[in-house]
Amino acid sequence: MSSPSVPSALAAWSESLAGIVDLVGPGTLAVPGRHRRSLASAVVWRAGIAVTAAHVFRRTPATLSLLAAGGEPIEASLAGIDSSTDLAVFRIGETAAPPLTPGDASTVRTGHFVIAVGRSTGGELSASAGIVNKVSGPWETWLGGHLDRLIRLDGGVHDGLSGACVADAGGAVIGIASAALSRSYGVVVPAATVSRVVDELLSKGHVSRAFLGIGAQEVPIEPEQRTDPARAVGLLITNIVAGGPAHVGGLRIGDILVDVNGIAAASLQDLRRGLADQVGKEVSASALRGGVATKLTLRVGQWPAEGRRC
Repeated sequence: MSSPSVPSALAAWSESLAGIVDLVGPGTLAVPGRHRRSLASAVVWRAGIAVTAAHVFRRTPATLSLLAAGGEPIEASLAGIDSSTDLAVFRIGETAAPPLTPGDASTVRTGHFVIAVGRSTGGELSASAGIVNKVSGPWETWLGGHLDRLIRLDGGVHDGLSGACVADAGGAVIGIASAALSRSYGVVVPAATVSRVVDELLSKGHVSRAFLGIGAQEVPIEPEQRTDPARAVGLLITNIVAGGPAHVGGLRIGDILVDVNGIAAASLQDLRRGLADQVGKEVSASALRGGVATKLTLRVGQWPAEGRRC
């Protein structure tokens, strides 16, 4: 005879999942498309601020109506969009919908149970649950966006759930779901990344990412050519964007970039992140040209929205 505690435990677990949906539901909105088809979901991240997925917009809208419970429209105006992290930020009325409280995504582990909660254009809530397939440290997206952590789901993101909040088993909102940052898996944009991008888009309208206008590959620096023993790897310049900061500053194809502004040029990703706060400023650069140390001055540019070089 089966134990009556088993179905009771399952029922309790099921009720707890429904409770998480109810908890985050009020701060969850729908992003309607044509014929009221759901393009994505949106999250009220702060009072008067809604965040959704950037990739669902073929053209960035200046205004749109988000939909709350019961299909109630909420007027929203664009504050900024960052394709590299797949986030679009809109301003809404301060009291239009209650904000959710971001949690701490740094506690997420591989195998943890998570649930994505979105909203349909009819106003009903929708949800999808699963486990975290992989967790690792800071991660750069294929468009050069910096995520504080890689949190990969064990499958894709259902239609209408890009931009949805993702909560852990305790109901804490750990981030926002994206279907555009990986071909095979859904990715959670961590709460810390969302908050950082929101801050930058609200203050500047864009996310600062350094642009030098180079294509490069990592190469070892011969011991006898090292001006600093710690600089054992540099970037061999394989391409230069005409009119870009590197071209204007005198960098040439075939040069080996050693450091910029004191930051080791060990990889394009590290260099771009290290120079993010130097956009628009002049910085000093060290390079090897034919084995000879060369000093240059470069003015760091803003990375093009769809570019893939540094």
